[in-house]
Amino acid sequence: MKHKENISSLGMDPIIAAVPFLFYISIYRYLPSEIPVHYSLDGIADRFASKLSVEALLLCSLGYGGLLIGILLRKMVYAMGKNQENDNTQITAKLMAYNQTFLTIFFSALSLYLISVMSQTLTPDTCFVFRTAYLVLSVLFIILGNYMPKLKKNRVSGVKTKYSQSSDDAWMKSQRFGGRLLVMGGIAVLIVCLLPGIPEKGTIILGAVIFGFVILGMLVFPAVGMKRR
Repeated sequence: MKHKENISSLGMDPIIAAVPFLFYISIYRYLPSEIPVHYSLDGIADRFASKLSVEALLLCSLGYGGLLIGILLRKMVYAMGKNQENDNTQITAKLMAYNQTFLTIFFSALSLYLISVMSQTLTPDTCFVFRTAYLVLSVLFIILGNYMPKLKKNRVSGVKTKYSQSSDDAWMKSQRFGGRLLVMGGIAVLIVCLLPGIPEKGTIILGAVIFGFVILGMLVFPAVGMKRR
C-alpha cells in the first residue's frame, strides 16, 4: 500500500512533546537540589534524585515516548497494508496521524502533571491520570467513528470480522454501526469526565463501563449479522 504521511502532524507532534521540557526548564531554578522520582502504591515518595538525574529527564521526555509509540504503530499499519490495493490510503494515513498526535498529547500531559507533582512534593492523583486518559481517548473515539464509514473493504483497518469480510454490504453495515458506537461512546465519556459532581472513582468506573459496551457492541453486531445470514 503506497501512502503519503501527514507532514503537518509530524511537524507539530515533536513540538507538543517538547512542552514538558520547556516547562521543566522554566521552573528548574526554583526546584530543590533533590526531587521525588518514585512513589509507593500509597502515593508516598520513596526515592529522591538530583533534578538533573536520568529519572527526572525521563519524566520530562514522556511526550516523546508517546510520539515514538505513535510512529511505530503507524509504520506497523502501513507495513501490514502495503501489499493491498484499496482506496483507504489517505483515510488510514489520517487516522494513524490522529492516533500519533493524541498519544503524544496524552503522554505530554502526563509528563506535565508528574513534573508539577514532583516539583511541589505532592501526592500523585491516579484518578486525575485516568480522567486525562479518558478525555484523550474519547476525542480519539469520536474522530475514528466519523472516519470508519468511509473505509473501503480491507484486512487492516476498520471492524474486521468474518461477517464484515463476507460482503461489501456487510462491511459497510459493520463500519457504520461501529462508527456510531465509537462516536456515541466518546461523547458519553466526555460528558462523564466533564460533568461536575461525579466522584473521581465514579468517573473511572463509568468510563470503563462505557468503553466496554462500545467494544462489546462492535463484537456482538457481527455475530448477530452472521446468524441472520
